[in-house]
Amino acid sequence: MTPRHGFCLPAALVATVLLSAAGPAAGAEVPYLMYSKGTEGKTVPIRVLWDDRADGNARITIDLSTQYGAWLKKLGLDPVLKYDAKLNKSTFMVRDQELTHFVKIVATSIVQALLKPTNPPNPPPEPPAEAPPPEATVPGAVLLITPSKGTPPSQLEVIARLHVTYPVPQKSGPPKTADLINNDLTFVGKPERPR
Repeated sequence: MTPRHGFCLPAALVATVLLSAAGPAAGAEVPYLMYSKGTEGKTVPIRVLWDDRADGNARITIDLSTQYGAWLKKLGLDPVLKYDAKLNKSTFMVRDQELTHFVKIVATSIVQALLKPTNPPNPPPEPPAEAPPPEATVPGAVLLITPSKGTPPSQLEVIARLHVTYPVPQKSGPPKTADLINNDLTFVGKPERPR
């Protein structure tokens, strides 16, 4: 997604951080190899653990320690994410304050890196008062999980429905915001075959 201001904002990065290599499955958890929709077999899969408890509740476990553990720990975030999901018709939904907080911290880190000013060759004699670092705003962060029929389901679809905004840098005038992410990021996968 490229906003009006020329920044190439990695929307998929936030979603990839949400869904990455999960650890070993335990109990009724089923590991799935997930791909961003349309990239099946063309990219490295993401591993997610899914536990459908058959009572209208389920749990999704996402272990990000392999690819993003050091970065997430630096941000003060736990790289192992576990969310309870509630069944709504045929789709499970995760709408959790911890998910929203996680997305906000990750997105704020990306925004601050993108908006970091470059040092001019001849700095002014007196630096201007530093403004507080920009923060992302997360009006919405939801995971929608749709398993196919069967035990275990032969396919799992995970949609990260994200809406993240950030303040646009400007010299004067009223504050403005732009979208960092305002779309669905869809992942699909099949159960991992035993090794």
